[in-house]
Amino acid sequence: MSSLADRRAGVRSEVVGRLRGILEIAQPALIVNISSTGALIETSMPAPVGSLRSLQLTVEGQSVRIETCVRCLTRIGQAPQALYAIGVQFVSPSESVTALVASLIAEAQMD
Repeated sequence: MSSLADRRAGVRSEVVGRLRGILEIAQPALIVNISSTGALIETSMPAPVGSLRSLQLTVEGQSVRIETCVRCLTRIGQAPQALYAIGVQFVSPSESVTALVASLIAEAQMD
């Protein structure tokens, strides 16, 4: 074992070869617009086109999680305040998600 592993309290095993993982990081996002099939969000971290991402919407204290697929990515502005516009498509949304999105759309049309 390497000296890095020796600092740990528990026993760790060295990985031989390549082992890939995905680290999910929760990042606040602004919902720019939404439809029954997807949404456009702005956030400070990019997401690769084609990647599957979980989007949590909180409306009037009620939170729902929607599985999405990133369909487009556009950088807005320059570093260090660069933002990214990310277009996501909803992947098999549940009936509760569909109903929540429909109520958001109806409310927006009334304004």
